Amino acid sequence: MQTTVIEVTPKATKLLAEHFKDKEKTPIRLFVKIGGCGIRTFGVALEKARKSDAVFEIDGFQYIINKVLCKNVQPIKVDSDGFGFRISGKGIAPHHGCGNCGYMCGDGNMCLGKCSVCKLKCGHGLRKVAKTVKTDL
Repeated sequence: MQTTVIEVTPKATKLLAEHFKDKEKTPIRLFVKIGGCGIRTFGVALEKARKSDAVFEIDGFQYIINKVLCKNVQPIKVDSDGFGFRISGKGIAPHHGCGNCGYMCGDGNMCLGKCSVCKLKCGHGLRKVAKTVKTDL
């Protein structure tokens, strides 16, 4: 059974269709960026494909991603909340910041400092848990 490399939900396709309604369609680059908490998330840019890219035609839109990155993070899911994109892949979850850093990348869920019961797993908490594990060894 072959898995789909990139899955694009109807919500994401609708958001793109709205964006390009009065514009010429350009390729949509998926790339990995580092957030304020040091957590890897996907970013989106509009630019041309390069020789080092994999190109996917899905529902009338062209998605591009570096071939090596694609191999390491597939399968990739492009979704939308109606306002922006929520992109995930192997080892990379949609962004959810703790809201504590100067980058203000949080989603409104402030860190309570109780990492053992927190479901958000923000960068602050992940570093705190990692320090605790090293200290306990």
